[in-house]
Amino acid sequence: MKKGLVNIKWNDIEDLSNEDISYFLFLEGKSIEVISKIRGLETSEVQRHIIEGKIKYRLLSKSNNIEELFHSIATAGKQDKLRVLNSLDDKTKQEILKFVKDRYIQMSSKDKEAAVWIVGELRDVNSKGILIKGSVHKSFNVRRLSVSAIGKLQDKDLEMTLIRALDDSNPQVVTYAIGSLAKIKGKKAKEKIENLKHKSDKAYIIRAADKYLETIDEENLGIKKEEFEV
Repeated sequence: MKKGLVNIKWNDIEDLSNEDISYFLFLEGKSIEVISKIRGLETSEVQRHIIEGKIKYRLLSKSNNIEELFHSIATAGKQDKLRVLNSLDDKTKQEILKFVKDRYIQMSSKDKEAAVWIVGELRDVNSKGILIKGSVHKSFNVRRLSVSAIGKLQDKDLEMTLIRALDDSNPQVVTYAIGSLAKIKGKKAKEKIENLKHKSDKAYIIRAADKYLETIDEENLGIKKEEFEV
């Protein structure tokens, strides 16, 4: 049975949670009382399962294709976005990433925000070209989300993209770039970030710079310790 993009496969029942089983039976048209008898559960517990299922699969069940799912994610709140992505199977994740790569150039700025966020949350290194483009987009939100997503990928190949973002006109983008450089342990930016720290009057940039410098110093100490032990 299929409802929207929710594909119920009872052959994979071992992979389903208790909540999913109750909710899928509900989607098939069974009443709470019937599900309670079938599963040997209290009706109150079945009700809880169904409520959780509605929250978890709300956007999936209302989407008839990947494009509709993408737009549902793009307009949802952050927690709903995360909930939907966490509920996707590998096949659907690959389909939505393909949609993002195929349609990115034609997307509105708002949709591009969702696109780069999805790439970051799904840690898709194969889509890093989108993040490089996003890091120089005219919308500072797209740039901010792109440099943040790069940090989630933790791909050293994108270090220079983040270093360029340190010259961004928007201080929030700069802050996120510093944070992502800390995550990938990008050492090439150390001198530049030290200069930013001394010149900036923004407390959040100074905090981000301090955290980055602390991370790099700890990394250097770790390397020296290993060399000494060898």
